[in-house]
Amino acid sequence: MNYPLLMAVATSRELKRSSVGFLGSLYNSLAGQAPAYSIAGGAALIMGSAKAAAPLAMLITLLGVLTIVYSIFATARRYPHAASFYAYVANTINSRVGFLNGIVYTIFYSIVGIGSVAVAFAYLGVEGIYAVTGQQINPFILLPIPVVLALVPAVLGIRPSIRTEATLTSIEIAVLLIFAALTFITNISKLSALPFTINGAFASTPLGALSALSGGLVFAITYFMGFEVSTQLSEEVKDPRRNVPVSTLWATALMGILYVLVTYSILVNIGYSQYAVDNFVNEASGMGVNPVYTLIAHYLGEPGLLLFAVSVIISVFSCYLATLNATARMLYGMARDGLLPAWLSDTHPKYGSPHKALYFSTAISLLTIVLAYLASYLSGYIKPIQLTYNAMQYAYAIDSLYYVISLILVAVGALMIVKLYGKVIIAIGIALLATTLYYSVTNQVLLYILVASIVLTIIIEYTILRDRLRRIKYSVCLNCG
Repeated sequence: MNYPLLMAVATSRELKRSSVGFLGSLYNSLAGQAPAYSIAGGAALIMGSAKAAAPLAMLITLLGVLTIVYSIFATARRYPHAASFYAYVANTINSRVGFLNGIVYTIFYSIVGIGSVAVAFAYLGVEGIYAVTGQQINPFILLPIPVVLALVPAVLGIRPSIRTEATLTSIEIAVLLIFAALTFITNISKLSALPFTINGAFASTPLGALSALSGGLVFAITYFMGFEVSTQLSEEVKDPRRNVPVSTLWATALMGILYVLVTYSILVNIGYSQYAVDNFVNEASGMGVNPVYTLIAHYLGEPGLLLFAVSVIISVFSCYLATLNATARMLYGMARDGLLPAWLSDTHPKYGSPHKALYFSTAISLLTIVLAYLASYLSGYIKPIQLTYNAMQYAYAIDSLYYVISLILVAVGALMIVKLYGKVIIAIGIALLATTLYYSVTNQVLLYILVASIVLTIIIEYTILRDRLRRIKYSVCLNCG
């Protein structure tokens, strides 16, 4: 084999190394989790199941998610790679399962996820504008904004992307912390431990309380979706074996603490009774002003309401940008191993970004948006706002299902490289993911889509890619140290 030629080709297709450090990786993971977006869109979902025990459900979820993060921590430290979720599994199990996980994560979770976040940008943008002005606009006006604008920093390279994410994410976290701090200061005499006990679930039996908390866990775990997006930056982060796993762990822990504080703050404001919680859930489920916006306005007034509405929109945009970058790098890394078209591994001659993979990701995500809207329309929704809301729900249901499967495969791979105590920790995470997966398959249509996509991927492995996969014994980043 001509090794000098191989190295020359690899160098011409390199991502720009050492572009960001620990903080850049940290902020990328924070942006992927989209805190303001999660709170505005998910608080009512958790409370709808766990009731006043929502903070307890969130705290348990944080502890459970950290066991999942440990599997990422173990694999990211050993196998830095742009196509992380493919490489982690390929190197711990085998190349076929690695390719399967790469497709599950990249195509069915991440690209669909880009589409679902774009639709969420449109819907939550309309919701925010309505909260501030009392006027409803057509969400189709907002839909192209993230799709077009995010490509600019993404193509310019990971450094401009991180700077954009850091600025926007700092604003949304600051607003949420101010809300929590003002809640505690103003209502210090009303603070109660009830939300951290099973009594807050308002269940008449222990089994009922467990069921309520389990439902809350399913929704709470979705708050953390995107924590792993810094793993795809491994070839652009300084000292990736340390900075990527450590920043991912810290970002998840910090977000979990913030989520517990804000969820508890919401309950302090609305009251701990079942009536108060149900009323909050009903308001959030209607077409009026999201009650989270009302609570923010209570403390920060109209300027604060405007700031929070903007924070939610920029939260969604930051999440879109982080997900787009992660998706492109997954495509880039798998293409470099010969498992996808070679042109996807090309990098921009000036900026070092995987520009062709970025364009491809955007194009395919547009197709998923169209399909999501079509599914919503066929379900009987016609008015733009209802059509957009349900399109978001359909896309979200698909991508969250595949996300859980992908995490399970990474966790199973991690079991093979950790010591006994690590195996125990990861086993707990797998149990949590399995519970979430069980509740994620909400109807037979989703199950049929899941089975068909996996069967199709396996057929491709044993036909088109059979020889290529057989040759891959170990997938490495040549310049990650």
